Amino acid sequence: MREAAEGASEIGLEGISIGSLATRIGMSKAGVAGHFSSKQGLQLEVVEYGARDFTEKNWLPNADLKPGRERLLGCLDTWYSYSAGSPFRGGCLMTSISTEFDGRPGPVREAIVKSWGRWTAVLRNDLDIAIENGELSPPLGPADTVTAIESLAGGVNQQTQLYGSRNPDKTASAAARVLLGLV
Repeated sequence: MREAAEGASEIGLEGISIGSLATRIGMSKAGVAGHFSSKQGLQLEVVEYGARDFTEKNWLPNADLKPGRERLLGCLDTWYSYSAGSPFRGGCLMTSISTEFDGRPGPVREAIVKSWGRWTAVLRNDLDIAIENGELSPPLGPADTVTAIESLAGGVNQQTQLYGSRNPDKTASAAARVLLGLV
């Protein structure tokens, strides 16, 4: 799965196939095909793999932080750093496949939407707690604030992958604090 995810981060989910994966890992096509029902099955497994990796690297380090401002800032800083660190050969797998499938209907898109939806809910929950506790007072409404801070992560990935920028995660973290009303 790791090799399939690496490939998808570089050439997209549509670019990977059971045959190309078999070649890359030195197995027979039949040997790889036995693990997946179809190309779409492989794509769905890659989405699940990417979501697990994302959760492990972004949520788990922050799960025990105090809900609200502390955990929200922790999650954002970890996420932006993760994206800038090119966790896969082609950058952030979830960002890459989200861009690839954002306009395509079907089960793969729905799996991506579901994965991102869980993350959005985590961010929104901590933002709502922080606002309710008087820890944050963002100038935008909560839904718009979450949209903006999520958009920063896509920008971090693009700055890293497309332009080779150094430390775009620091810029995104600073911008998030402005969006959260901290600066």
